[in-house]
Amino acid sequence: MDRDAIERSDFPVGRRGYDPSAVDAHLRRIADEFEALRGRAPAPAAPAPLSIGTSEQVRAILEAAEASAAQLRAGAEREASEHVARVQEAAGGMLARLDELRGELEGLLEGLRSSAERLNDGLTDLQAQATGLGAAARPEPEPAIPAPEPVLEPAPEPAAAVNGADDEAGARLIALNMALSGTPREETAAYLAEHFALADPDSLLDDVYERAGR
Repeated sequence: MDRDAIERSDFPVGRRGYDPSAVDAHLRRIADEFEALRGRAPAPAAPAPLSIGTSEQVRAILEAAEASAAQLRAGAEREASEHVARVQEAAGGMLARLDELRGELEGLLEGLRSSAERLNDGLTDLQAQATGLGAAARPEPEPAIPAPEPVLEPAPEPAAAVNGADDEAGARLIALNMALSGTPREETAAYLAEHFALADPDSLLDDVYERAGR
């Protein structure tokens, strides 16, 4: 609020209002006192600077923080270097062991190849010896002897004068020869019926074919 705002003279005038001159005088007096008070008001104080102790504490804190960060970085780098060194050492040991195992495996393979070659040579020699022994022990093939052809005795001509036991004996002999030659029983029975007069040809044939195993 300034002096013009206090001494304003545009108040509405009423029929029974205050005396305008008195009001103006009162307002002028208030404005004078306000101006006097404002002139005596102290200027705003400038912000107090930080004390020397406070700045020292801040600087110490900053230095400690920087030192801690540097220590942390150094520790991390040292641990990383040690870890890398351990890994490299372990990897070197593993590679050395792999080289040893590779050498042992190559030696075993070489021994197996040599053994296989010796075994193959031995088997070849044995096969050659067996072939020679077989050729020496194999006999010369003998000429094949043809199987003799079965000689069938000619059936005797029936004699009209032969009767009785002689007739049955001749029929038995002929029936046995036919049975041994593989003649079916029916053909033998027909032949006997045609050339002999037998009392019981079935019994004779039973006996003959049983003896012949037919």
